[in-house]
Amino acid sequence: MGGSNKKNGRQLLLQTGRTLFWKYGVRRISVEEVCKSAGVSKMTFYRSFENKEDLAFQVLKGFITEGMDSYRAVMKQDIPFREKIAKVIALKHQQSVDISQEFIQEIYQSTDSVLSAYIEESRKEMLSEIMYDLFMAQQNGWIRRDTKLEFILYMLNSLNDKMMDERFLSMYEDKHDAIMDLTNFFFYGIFPSEQPE
Repeated sequence: MGGSNKKNGRQLLLQTGRTLFWKYGVRRISVEEVCKSAGVSKMTFYRSFENKEDLAFQVLKGFITEGMDSYRAVMKQDIPFREKIAKVIALKHQQSVDISQEFIQEIYQSTDSVLSAYIEESRKEMLSEIMYDLFMAQQNGWIRRDTKLEFILYMLNSLNDKMMDERFLSMYEDKHDAIMDLTNFFFYGIFPSEQPE
């Protein structure tokens, strides 16, 4: 029974840490605030994590793993490639919408070599998978063969940036409509998908 409580305490701390770090960044939050919000003791905290930075690292690790798993699940679906791209854009938006700029800056400006190495390794792994999926889509004729894969990836990242642009989003009542317009624009430009004869 003690093991289950320990696991529950750790999960509660991870969820609480994620909520607080996402909103305020890591520097502004103390171990005491995390424990108070989670409703657990500092003893429970230090049984699970070395310090606040360790908790932040584990939160980030879980977030990255979750993102990669979600991406892989979408790419395995038996749906047209265009729909996969729309789902990936929606996922990326959903995952990043609540993260404060403060948290992102703190993570990317971190002097922690373990954290920096993990972020870089994860970035390379994800990039490699995306490039492979784009290559396979090109080989199958789902996207143009005469377009550089690096350009396609660059443009996909631009679409994700648009989903964080309040001015762009204000044009739509429903974010799904915004995602579909971006996806259709990515695949067809301003021309209809079915050209008249």
